[in-house]
Amino acid sequence: MNSTTDPGEALPAMLSISAFELLYKRWNTILCRYAIYYLQDENSSQSIVNDLFLQIWANPRSINNIKSYLFRSVKNACLNLLTVQKRSPISYFETEELISLSDSATFSVPQVYSDKMDFLQKVISTLPPRRQLVFRMHRIEGFSYAEIAELLEISTRTVEDHLSKSMSYIHTECKHLIYEKLTEV
Repeated sequence: MNSTTDPGEALPAMLSISAFELLYKRWNTILCRYAIYYLQDENSSQSIVNDLFLQIWANPRSINNIKSYLFRSVKNACLNLLTVQKRSPISYFETEELISLSDSATFSVPQVYSDKMDFLQKVISTLPPRRQLVFRMHRIEGFSYAEIAELLEISTRTVEDHLSKSMSYIHTECKHLIYEKLTEV
């Protein structure tokens, strides 16, 4: 396995340390970003990816398409974690502590800004699912066009098309916010 290895290539059952390091360096960052998309938590995402690589090292076996295997494994691990978290919500504070914290909290974000951000989030959520995914991956998560195209198995031109149509739709839906600001002055 070398740096020019095809990502869809099979992984042999036994890896040398250098081949394993190369595999880790090549896929670690993009798999973490992929996991962050699902979990919205960098530490949990890194943990899931590291666990996957530990599993590959500890239980060597032949894998036909390593790229597909890695992404599918990360996605499944993220969904499993989200399911577990949903079943057992974590509470770090007692109810009385939460009430006192919320009463004493001061918010620096103006309510008008917060309302506009809420509206923007609602507009984004009305996009078609695939377009919404592409928009969030690029604008919120920071994925490049090429990374999105590779992850979603679509062309870069399709990514551009989704982003263009998303921006046009969002601009149309939020136009009144721009005009509202102009009339306030």
